[in-house]
Amino acid sequence: MSLEKIDGARIAARDLQPFVESVFRAAGTDQPSAAAVSTALVDASSRAFDTHGVRLVPFYMQGLEGGRINRAPTLTVTRKAPSIVHIDADDGLGHLASYRAIEEASRIAAETGVAVATVGRSSHHGATGCYTRFAALSGFAALGMTHADSAVIPYGGTSAFFGTNPISFAVPAPGEDPILLDMATSAIPFNRVELRRATGTPLPPEIAVDKTGAFTTDANAAVAVGPVGGATFGYKGSGLASMVDLLCSAFTGMGHGRTLSAFGGPDWSKPIPIGHFFIVMSPALFQTLAVFDERIASFLTDLRAQPAKPGFEVQAPGDLEKAEAKRRETTGLPIDPVTWAAFNAYAARFGIPLPRDVGEA
Repeated sequence: MSLEKIDGARIAARDLQPFVESVFRAAGTDQPSAAAVSTALVDASSRAFDTHGVRLVPFYMQGLEGGRINRAPTLTVTRKAPSIVHIDADDGLGHLASYRAIEEASRIAAETGVAVATVGRSSHHGATGCYTRFAALSGFAALGMTHADSAVIPYGGTSAFFGTNPISFAVPAPGEDPILLDMATSAIPFNRVELRRATGTPLPPEIAVDKTGAFTTDANAAVAVGPVGGATFGYKGSGLASMVDLLCSAFTGMGHGRTLSAFGGPDWSKPIPIGHFFIVMSPALFQTLAVFDERIASFLTDLRAQPAKPGFEVQAPGDLEKAEAKRRETTGLPIDPVTWAAFNAYAARFGIPLPRDVGEA
């Protein structure tokens, strides 16, 4: 994962979360929704998922104030089978519905071993890893995914068909934060293109395409991104994106990504209903926890001890983010200049004290 220089300010997580929650509350969002979105966004920023962290606050505010997102949804939970639960998100923020899905599925998995939670009529929920990690912190393993509007070309194609369609997997790890995989099935999430625009940095080659379908390193010219695997092996990313789209559409009753309106507007008034798909597993019903924990610890020790190329070290999924999260506990969370300007505007508009920039001398 590339950690771009994005500093416009650096804010301690303990100060940033209540500020973000207050912004959403001031915009008329109900308390459960505001708490869920602020928790997820600050969690993502804390762990260096900056593309899906607090920089998304203006994006969600546009949806809320334009009418696309329901400020006070009534979630409906339906137990469809012993191990299947469905959450109707009522066009609310996807963060609230996703945390609820994990809570409901975890209760079921504690009894049955495995539970599937589907979410429909939802909206963008940020980093999918926030929810699988939430499950793992409670002792469960979880697989999660979501789809989105078209931003990714299929292998061999020239125009967008898939969303970035992320997959996340988290599993408890004894004595440390959970193992966490959180990846887009595209070469990069389109939010990273937008972050590069905000920071004025070029894209790597063969990552994004311009309006002609040709690969470009100019973030401002990019209109779509390629599938994971790039120009040569992108059929792998296209296959994974297909799986995510089908699980999040056919299994939730939502349309597939190509049928969805553009998340980035210009219409911010109509809901864009999407689906999320989660599988939650209780390790204690597969093995004794002593055996499970020993196997996880053995895996991590063995993997991290593998020989590495000069300048590298072999890491487990999430290790880089864990190290950055520890560093950010001291340095604060970096806020890019565009987002920091938006935060200043919200503070003035709503009369909310701006959190202190810990990066200032």
